[in-house]
Amino acid sequence: MDKVKSINKENLEIARNNVGLSTMSATRKISKSKIDLVFEWENGTSLPTWNQITRLAKIYDIPEVLFFSRESIKKNKTIPDYRIGQDSYNDEKIQKLINIVIRRQRWLKQNIKYNLKKNVLQGSGKEIQNPDQLALLIKEKLNIDSYEIKNISGVSSRKKVLDYLIRKAEDCGIFIGKTIHYHRIKVDDMRGLYISDDYCPYIILNRRDALSAQIFSLIHELAHLFRKTDSISNSLEFRHLNKNINYEEIFCNKVAAELLLPTKDLKKTFYDISDINNMAEIYKVSRLMIFYRLKDLNKIDKNDIDNLEEKIRKETDEDVIHKNNKKNTGGSYVNNMRDSNGKLFNNIILELYFDKKINYVEASNLLKFSVESL
Repeated sequence: MDKVKSINKENLEIARNNVGLSTMSATRKISKSKIDLVFEWENGTSLPTWNQITRLAKIYDIPEVLFFSRESIKKNKTIPDYRIGQDSYNDEKIQKLINIVIRRQRWLKQNIKYNLKKNVLQGSGKEIQNPDQLALLIKEKLNIDSYEIKNISGVSSRKKVLDYLIRKAEDCGIFIGKTIHYHRIKVDDMRGLYISDDYCPYIILNRRDALSAQIFSLIHELAHLFRKTDSISNSLEFRHLNKNINYEEIFCNKVAAELLLPTKDLKKTFYDISDINNMAEIYKVSRLMIFYRLKDLNKIDKNDIDNLEEKIRKETDEDVIHKNNKKNTGGSYVNNMRDSNGKLFNNIILELYFDKKINYVEASNLLKFSVESL
């Protein structure tokens, strides 16, 4: 098969780095060769075929023309990785997701910057050193009503609370998205992602996570946004027990714990299992999070701590096993993608389409489904 005449070596390397692949990993995705072909192409010792270029462009998720363009591809910024215990084998999936978000941010700024206002909330809590104060600031700026959250009830109460919090964030110009099945990102590898941008800051939640954990992760990432500290996160820990957890993660988790379960609401001296069960329904967070929150505040009787922790952990593990064993129908692809994109992004694309500023194909490609389905 014919090889290309020439290629932009720098763009080859930048496109690969943007999706977090080594040269050999990229080679293995397009060839069975034991030779590191991509390394040779980037160093100019050989050239790829047109078929290899087509396959490589698909893996890097860029147009083929960029491999031949004189215009340089922009390098993605490095997002601080605060995760612990993740499987590094899956980091490629995280980098691909980051690349998708950053390209979406660039597209938004290039196409509708005149309609976007600089997000004044981002970084507005940078100087705050007390997590309780930052929790209060987030509640005030996003107009989050704790009483409204408590009054939401029923089998889908956690989903309603998550939707409520997402709506509050999107109303303030914060883009909220979720992973979808083809990202194949495990909860242990990523619970949340925040990528700053002056005009379109983005938060991504892991759809695979429990709804109560998504609620916690959303507030956690909002804390990062108010501090303007980009992050990849996977921890719900807020108790300074694990020295491997970065201070910034502990701080943002403390903010989430305070906002969702305020200290001022905890008036009893000690709490038991029935209290924890009731609070889980009222505050829409997990029983395990409530237990550790109470333990951190010395509101669990020392004689009950070990037995109570073992009981809640065991029941939590059983719930996870039950959930994973349930048949997952997956739901409608369009509904999942609509949820994954986030309402704010969907509405912007729809508005541009109706105003005839983008055509049907471009709008549908951005949404990953037919724009008419919106």
